[in-house]
Amino acid sequence: MALQSSMPTGARLMAAICGLFACIAMVYVLMAYLPEERLDRNENQLVWLFGIVGVLYGWYVLGKKASEEQGFGIFLGIRAAIGVTIWILFLLSLWHVIESIIDRDLVGARPIEAIWQLLERAMELGFLIMNPTLIGIFLGTGIVCGVMARRAAKIWD
Repeated sequence: MALQSSMPTGARLMAAICGLFACIAMVYVLMAYLPEERLDRNENQLVWLFGIVGVLYGWYVLGKKASEEQGFGIFLGIRAAIGVTIWILFLLSLWHVIESIIDRDLVGARPIEAIWQLLERAMELGFLIMNPTLIGIFLGTGIVCGVMARRAAKIWD
């Protein structure tokens, strides 16, 4: 039963490919719009991280929903853009906390302080990406992915 839920379909493949390219584009958009975050120091790692998130989210969430739901896929894409953005915010915050641990900024600290730092960082990044241009870019790429996945579901499923 578990294997059947993740069987390859045209919609899943299209959603995974679109998610990959959309999330990799998200890395470069964030580097351009948030230069104070110094994301360019870890460009290769972020491309891999965002790419993996995009493929997994596209395959398991967007591709599955594209085969099940009706319509053009616009709302699927909006939902996917919001979901991927939340995951990316969480992973970037976790990345920051791990860097703090490696840099020994949290030596002697209680574990709860790392969790508080993770939440603070997530809120800071959340406020930083509330730029209307960034929101438009994220929603636009999500809508394109949703429409393409839904179209693939109509054609190949």
